Amino acid sequence: MLLTGTLLSISPANWRGCREYSCTGSRVAYSNWSNQPERQHTIRTQAVAFSAPSTASFTLMIGTSVEFRVVELMQRFRKEQPGLQDSKAVLQRDHEFILMRYGYPESCFFDVVLLPIPSPEGRFLGVVTEFTEVTEKVLQKHRREMSKALLQNILKVTDVSDLRQAFVRTVATDSKDISYAVVYSRSKSPAIQDTETFHLEAYHNIKDIGDNLPDEIVATLRGTTSDVVVLQQSKGTLPKEFAVSIPDTGLVDTAYVLPIVGLDGVHLSDIAILGLNPRRSVSPSVRQFAESIRDLLFKSFALCSLPLEQRQAQEFSQALSQQLETMTVKAEISERNFTRMLRDAPIGMCMHRSDGHCVYVNDILLELLGMSRANFFKAAEEGIAWREAVHDDDFEAVNQTWTAAIETGKPMSAEFRVKPNLIPNEVRWLEISAQQRHDQDGHLEYLYVWLRDVSSRKQLAEQKLADALETKRRSEIFIDMVSHEMRNPLGAILLLADGILSSLPCVSDPTQSSILTADARSSLVDVAANIQLCARHQKVIIDEVLTFSRLDSKLLVLAPEQIRPTETVQSVLKMVKAELDYDKIQGSMALQPSYTDLAVDNVLLDPGRLAQIILNFMTNTRHIVISIGASRTQPSADDCQVTLIKPRGERVETAARRLSITEDPIGEDIYLIFSVRDTGCGLTETEMGHLFHRFSQASPKTYKQYGGSGLGLFISRELVELQGGQIGVHSEYGKGSTFAFYIKTARVEKLVEPPTAELAQTSISDHMRVVDGPAAQKTQTADLHVLVVEDNAINQKILAQQLRKTGCAKVHVADHGQDALELLSTTTFFKYVGIAQVPLSVILLDVEMPIMDGLTCARRIRELEQKEEIVRHVPIIGITANARVEQIAACIEAGMDEVVTKPFRVMDLLPRMLALVDKHASVV
Repeated sequence: MLLTGTLLSISPANWRGCREYSCTGSRVAYSNWSNQPERQHTIRTQAVAFSAPSTASFTLMIGTSVEFRVVELMQRFRKEQPGLQDSKAVLQRDHEFILMRYGYPESCFFDVVLLPIPSPEGRFLGVVTEFTEVTEKVLQKHRREMSKALLQNILKVTDVSDLRQAFVRTVATDSKDISYAVVYSRSKSPAIQDTETFHLEAYHNIKDIGDNLPDEIVATLRGTTSDVVVLQQSKGTLPKEFAVSIPDTGLVDTAYVLPIVGLDGVHLSDIAILGLNPRRSVSPSVRQFAESIRDLLFKSFALCSLPLEQRQAQEFSQALSQQLETMTVKAEISERNFTRMLRDAPIGMCMHRSDGHCVYVNDILLELLGMSRANFFKAAEEGIAWREAVHDDDFEAVNQTWTAAIETGKPMSAEFRVKPNLIPNEVRWLEISAQQRHDQDGHLEYLYVWLRDVSSRKQLAEQKLADALETKRRSEIFIDMVSHEMRNPLGAILLLADGILSSLPCVSDPTQSSILTADARSSLVDVAANIQLCARHQKVIIDEVLTFSRLDSKLLVLAPEQIRPTETVQSVLKMVKAELDYDKIQGSMALQPSYTDLAVDNVLLDPGRLAQIILNFMTNTRHIVISIGASRTQPSADDCQVTLIKPRGERVETAARRLSITEDPIGEDIYLIFSVRDTGCGLTETEMGHLFHRFSQASPKTYKQYGGSGLGLFISRELVELQGGQIGVHSEYGKGSTFAFYIKTARVEKLVEPPTAELAQTSISDHMRVVDGPAAQKTQTADLHVLVVEDNAINQKILAQQLRKTGCAKVHVADHGQDALELLSTTTFFKYVGIAQVPLSVILLDVEMPIMDGLTCARRIRELEQKEEIVRHVPIIGITANARVEQIAACIEAGMDEVVTKPFRVMDLLPRMLALVDKHASVV
């Protein structure tokens, strides 16, 4: 049985590291093996990897201890081949190992190829070892050499006595199968002629044996003439005097008895006993070897009895005839098998000499390339023929792979398309594999090339990719449509509620008290507040569904910025201040001693996602405290004072899903700990077990009290884990709850203003950029001249009314982008002389409109600015119901300064308008 395999040894620093790792309980995982030499399957460990057929076959192959055999091999080659660490490949042929097989040690031989593994910096990392068992080949070689030596020694003798001595010395000394040899001859004494006694004539490598052959062996041979008899001590058939112990090998258990028939063809003349090497298993090949020795010995005894001249002539003729017959038969069989294999192979095959000349090509290869045999060999005269069929777009990559394989001597594999002129009306993909064959001196002899048609696999992969992209496209279209259709009326609801609330102070005038009673005013306030609450709740659900869809599709991208965490928390409190005041809830921020001790200032963090997590923890309660702590090491549950939830699994490296906004060096890593503590109703143990799961509320009671689908807490958990952290909760029923989490970030020594494109992704609920107040602005609301571009008549009317109520100087409206450009041409932004110009401060531009959409309109405005037909920068705030990052980025790319997603409140939008106008006021 021929076994092949590979092993991979990786050492972090040196050989010793590999040895120690292999010996300290490394886990070895086995895969299925094949007894066919051309198939190899890899068995891997973290430090060592093998190829092997099966657990049983592999154990049979290398012995009982995988780690021990690997260390033994590596230590041996470490001493014998120091050149490995100089990145030189090493070939060891016929390397002997003593392995345990079937419970007994066995001498086995392997061909071992060691290929060093260099790092990109050129350091030695380890070695890939390919090993093939060649035990049978080595034994056959030694048997042929021993037979040759035996024949040569026998030809030197002239009588039978010398023949016996030459036989035992040669067999027991030069053979790897035989431990000792003994020859007995039939006694010719008249007194004992009828007793069939055999007397000791010659022996080698054995002591303390009797002068006569034991009777039990004589009895065993009685009646036989030529059959080889196997005697085994373990079965009780081998006498104890022949079960001797051989130094360095062990106790002989098996012996072969070779009966030699005399010239009369009836009686035995001699009996030879060969003790089998204890490290060699009983096999048919060993028996055949013993039979060949018996035949040779029989002929040698016969030749010694013939005249010298006749013996020499017969010997020469017989040897020549046998050699010629053997070689002829082998050559015919080999050629026939080789030709049949190449002809019937399902893949294209060709063979080149080292000079590039093609020695053989089968019909399948020509068919795959679309070339005739004549054209193929004509192209082969100028170089490698198959390269003439490679598509021009693939030639460079394939040629580089081929050249690298030739230079390094390693196998190659690549894929390419066939030129369309060779295969009309078809795109054919071929996979090429090549292997080199070298002679004993390491010189290249032949190149073997195989081609396989992989067109169907490529088409299937392309179809799957197209289907996946189409599914993703349809999913995005559906989400966009749902988002757009839900946000549009939702925006109108919020604006209407704002209108009701803003109008109530007017009707509270005592002069109008007869029109609206106090109860009516109170009722209107409640109705408006409930409308706002429901609208905001619906918006939260929409945002959660969109965020979840991006998480589920692995499309959510973190956008870290250089921020101060305290400012983000304060912004969250300001954002919800109106709601907290309405519900009579106190909100505050507290800094833990760990935060101040570490002097945390600027860090790299996504403020929008941080605010989103904190907002999801704020529920109906009487008092909320948001605490901030810090740690240089990964916080524990005790540090967070909650029970942390185990992460859901391996995540994509966070850095790979971030949008880098600066190339400045980042400081040390640091963990920020946030906790939101409330004095609400609290949760039971059972209810806490339901938290942080997809679409799961703590209980129906909490759903009725707080509303929501439970998706917000699940999203919070995902966002925290994406940022290298963990989340947890601690709650006591009736006393309140504490939600806490930590995230990994890094200090930033210098605060850098983020780019405009990043600032422009300004979904008010997503990025939480809240303007501090009118005192920080030069422009006042009464100075604003606004152009509202909106195709929806209801939304246009309501937004314009709300802006007028806030005190804007003038509000213009347009139904689409073309109307907006026409109105803009009459404003102070345009370069006109001698006509009255309309003042304008900022444009609120809807994205999806008929005739001319918002993106086209924004691009047109920026083009006019470049042509200097518009004298200064026009502030544009995009308004859209599409909230995906890609859609917001498209708005910024079109030329909008900022983007606000529907629904929104005018009171939240107004500070942004003022800030944007102030930003560009310096160029007026």
